[in-house]
Amino acid sequence: MYPELKFWGVEVNNPSYHGHIEGDDVYINILQDDLDWLKTALHEAAHHENDTGDMSNVHYIATLRAEKWAVMESKQKYKILFD
Repeated sequence: MYPELKFWGVEVNNPSYHGHIEGDDVYINILQDDLDWLKTALHEAAHHENDTGDMSNVHYIATLRAEKWAVMESKQKYKILFD
């Protein structure tokens, strides 16, 4: 679905870390289960399609809005894949 993105598996021993995107590189925590990998990939792809600029400040309102949008969009794409 996203040939322009490169997906990388990383081991982060933190149950709260699922993944993140930097440019066209998507990093997914391989210590999570397979289903989480897919959901994280869809979530980060939604960021890639919709967000610009630095979204690392979690206290910035634009970051919070972008995060909410990525959650909603990734759930819709997941539903399309499995319904």
